[in-house]
Amino acid sequence: MFRYIVAAGVVVLALTACGSPGAPVGEPGPTVTVTVTPTAAPAETSADYGFTFFEEAQLGSTWAEISSELNYPVGGIAECPYFGSVWNTELATTYAFTSVENPDSGVVFFYTQRFLATEGAPFPRNTEGVGIGSTEAELLAAYPDAVVAAENDLGAGDLTTITVNDSDSDSRYVFAISAGNTTVDLLQWGTEAGGQWSHLCGGF
Repeated sequence: MFRYIVAAGVVVLALTACGSPGAPVGEPGPTVTVTVTPTAAPAETSADYGFTFFEEAQLGSTWAEISSELNYPVGGIAECPYFGSVWNTELATTYAFTSVENPDSGVVFFYTQRFLATEGAPFPRNTEGVGIGSTEAELLAAYPDAVVAAENDLGAGDLTTITVNDSDSDSRYVFAISAGNTTVDLLQWGTEAGGQWSHLCGGF
């Protein structure tokens, strides 16, 4: 009988030694929390102008429609109601032009002039990143099929023009570099861009 009691005690001691006091066998260790920070998507950049628009103003819009698109009043000037400014500062200008015969019709082209701004001043850019202040080389890199020509305007003088036709519309860009300048200082775009560069109110 004593033999059996001793044997039972040995078994109990053996089982007790298998685990740490107060810690059940198989209990999981500390939980590690991993924080995942999502990578922000790059901000989508929008062009300031394109073949058929300037900011929110659309080619083909009337003065009233452009006023609504830009959220400020726009209209033709008193002496020449077929064109008016849509973005002006003391140093630079952008105009919209409608039909001479029908000033209340839609805009046929926009016209930005560097005016008094320096060659290195910031100006609106299109999807290709060019505009006023771009060099001829930059334009040709952006538009290998552009047509370069020498022109003379009665008011603007000798110009180097770089014309780019839009494959998706009847519109075009016409960049111009005036004599004595190394970068674009005049830019017209629209369906009737590039016809005349000066004396647009009243003609020559």
